[in-house]
Amino acid sequence: MMAPPDEPSLAPLPDAATTVATRSRRSWHRVLMTGMLGVVALALMVLGVVALVTGGVDIFKLQSAVSRLRLFGVLLQILIVALVGLRWRALVSWGQRRGIVQPHEFDRVIALRPKAMAFLCAYLVLIPIGPQTLFRLLGLGLG
Repeated sequence: MMAPPDEPSLAPLPDAATTVATRSRRSWHRVLMTGMLGVVALALMVLGVVALVTGGVDIFKLQSAVSRLRLFGVLLQILIVALVGLRWRALVSWGQRRGIVQPHEFDRVIALRPKAMAFLCAYLVLIPIGPQTLFRLLGLGLG
């Protein structure tokens, strides 16, 4: 028996259910692919070190040469953090276009800029720069 045309139907639309299932499947697919990519990258790094050791390369000389490039990595990360701080509104707008930031959250996320910058600066001090480098720069020489 069919409902009269002026009464709305309470049955869910088949397109909505299909869309939700497809999004869920896509998000799991993305998580699995990211995990697999991480495992492959880790395996390649281990194989690279094993190949260097079996090839007769002195790992310690290579490490000291590469550690000189560390400063450039730190400077690049400082530049990225500065760009995030300067372009915060554009970053949040991009997140809104991608559906990461909902329209009703936009103003709150814009207001979170100082907290986000504090977190990113703390990250820079603790991870890439490190306490040992800070102590050396301050002349404390604890490292």
